[in-house]
Amino acid sequence: MQNAECRRQNAEALFCILPSAFCILKRAPNFPRRGDNSPLNPRKPTDFRRLCVVEERHTACPLPGMDRRVVMCAVDLGPLTRRVLFHAAGMAKAMDADLKVVHVAADASASAHEQVLTACLEQAPYEVSLEPDNIAIRTGRVSEMIHREARHDHAALLVIGARGHGGLARLLLGSTSGAVLQNATTPVLLVPPNDLDIVSIGDRTTLRCGPILAAVDLETKCDRQLRMASEMAALASQELLLLTVAKSRTTDHTAAQQLRERAHGLEPVKPRAMIVRRGDVAEEIVRCAETEGAGLVVMGLEAPPRGRPGVIASAVLKSGRAFVLAVPGC
Repeated sequence: MQNAECRRQNAEALFCILPSAFCILKRAPNFPRRGDNSPLNPRKPTDFRRLCVVEERHTACPLPGMDRRVVMCAVDLGPLTRRVLFHAAGMAKAMDADLKVVHVAADASASAHEQVLTACLEQAPYEVSLEPDNIAIRTGRVSEMIHREARHDHAALLVIGARGHGGLARLLLGSTSGAVLQNATTPVLLVPPNDLDIVSIGDRTTLRCGPILAAVDLETKCDRQLRMASEMAALASQELLLLTVAKSRTTDHTAAQQLRERAHGLEPVKPRAMIVRRGDVAEEIVRCAETEGAGLVVMGLEAPPRGRPGVIASAVLKSGRAFVLAVPGC
């Protein structure tokens, strides 16, 4: 009787996982289709790790045992905390990811953790539930602790306010604008200190940022930036625009051609327009975002010594016209 019960439980478990496994195999390029009598090519084994990534991208529920993505936000419990939590929660819902909050302070005791949790629950959107495990308190240098926590959790996105107080004061704007962005390995969404919102949380969470504007530096190559911009456009169901501010020695035709080359094969959303402008980089990005109604500007982060991370991003944020998504890896 006991063996029969074990067999029944094993059969039920197998029945539960077969649909997901078959769904993954159907995506494989060498999976036989109806009417295809050819055997699987033994020299091209199925890469289940790659297929799992594809499955995670296209389904709302990851397979059992598959790690969910994490959207992390850093808060200092200052005036911008409510906006940072709101946009981090919205991005997490839109990306079907878990939300984690990190706070850097001098006290990491259990009582301090409880105080931070209470403060976050008071300021987070009511549609979002935060558990103690969603809150992390770290001590040390603010930017270093934020980076370390994001790397530890393999965060897909880090959301942070463009201004703060205490340890975060002037961290992104002013003379120390590159502190958080300096060694970033995670894309960073910078929330400006104004009333501009690019997410809507309700029965259905949506991005309402208008067209996605990708500001491209033709002197550096940043495929990750363009992929992220394309994915954001797909997430928001919006158009993608590529912008470059050309140098004086580069003709408009050449700059546009280089943009087209960068955009070749870009998925899932292809650019609707290639825009070439001249003048001050930050000013032209702001003007273009305002003209096109773009509430999200995706920029590549240049690593030293090629550039000063965050300088242009900070200038764009000061305008209050758009959010900035800074993507490292350029």
